Amino acid sequence: MSRTRMSIGAGVLLVSAIALAGCAGGDATGAAPASDTFSYALVTPGAAGDGGFIDSAIAGTKLAESELGVTGRVVEAESVSQQEGVLRSTVATKPGIIIAPGLDPDSLLAVAQENPDQLFGVPSDIFADELPENVQAYAINVHESSFLGGYVAGSLTQTKKVGAVLGIDNPGLNQFFYGYKQGVLAACPDCVVTPSYLNGEFGDPSVGQEAALALYQGGNDIVFAVAGLSGQGVFAAAAQQGAYAIGVDSNQDGDAPGTILVSVMKRVDMTTLNLIRAAQDGEFTPGFVAAGMKDGVTGLSWDDGSTVFAENGPAAMVALLPDVQTQIEELQEQILGGSLVVCDALNEPSSAACTAVGLAG
Repeated sequence: MSRTRMSIGAGVLLVSAIALAGCAGGDATGAAPASDTFSYALVTPGAAGDGGFIDSAIAGTKLAESELGVTGRVVEAESVSQQEGVLRSTVATKPGIIIAPGLDPDSLLAVAQENPDQLFGVPSDIFADELPENVQAYAINVHESSFLGGYVAGSLTQTKKVGAVLGIDNPGLNQFFYGYKQGVLAACPDCVVTPSYLNGEFGDPSVGQEAALALYQGGNDIVFAVAGLSGQGVFAAAAQQGAYAIGVDSNQDGDAPGTILVSVMKRVDMTTLNLIRAAQDGEFTPGFVAAGMKDGVTGLSWDDGSTVFAENGPAAMVALLPDVQTQIEELQEQILGGSLVVCDALNEPSSAACTAVGLAG
């Protein structure tokens, strides 16, 4: 399996905030005709209820149903061995577009190449060097929002030891981790940031809980959960230890009120909606689409007005939030303005920012 995504540069589309709001334009390529009965199929690598990107993709299809009048269905392919067969059977139903978040790229690309008339949309990252003419894939870059989440952790830690539980050690998840680490150290230069990888176990909360307990019992008081359904175990461990966590992908603040400080959002719901809209409107364009914080597809749950921790957290920590939130707003402006560069472990692992946080490019 290739773990190298096409570098974002010439020939790669940069999504604007207007496009992400649904105002796409330009000539259609590989387009499906618009129809009042346009249909989609969402093929997921696991069951609903992960509280993360699968649930977010499902939310995006519900938005499409309500806003665009489309119909569709969700199909689960829980193991890599099942995915190619599930994709083939889904193609046979002839949906207008197949949305495929987080599937094995070899399986997806093989089926796409064999079915050039079927459109495929990947709402959140595919590790491949190139795409067939019937595949569009979003690359949601999360390093900048992870930096902000890390700054929250570095500002609120009492032990100066914080951790992260990640589903696997790969460039995509390390984009979260090293952005987070940089943010922690920006707020707390003498903090120690420790990762714990789950060797691909994204669907087992007990595995996430065990890894998080080891971190908490080792003195870490805040842990970033980047592990799909396994991340729910991090929240359970945090509550058990009287410690804190940071959520990911969806707004997970309410999953453990008073325990989850904030969530680093990856708006797969919006990219899912965009893909369905483009296919329905005949404006589907193949290739990679890079998007990030400036495009509104990633940020913090506080950006959406979440006040769960403020309403349920301990008074001493809640009292610190206004100052931290003011600092976060200033840092966000610096990032968007270009004066603050965050380590991008996925696209620029050899950058000075990444070297400064210990990533060997």
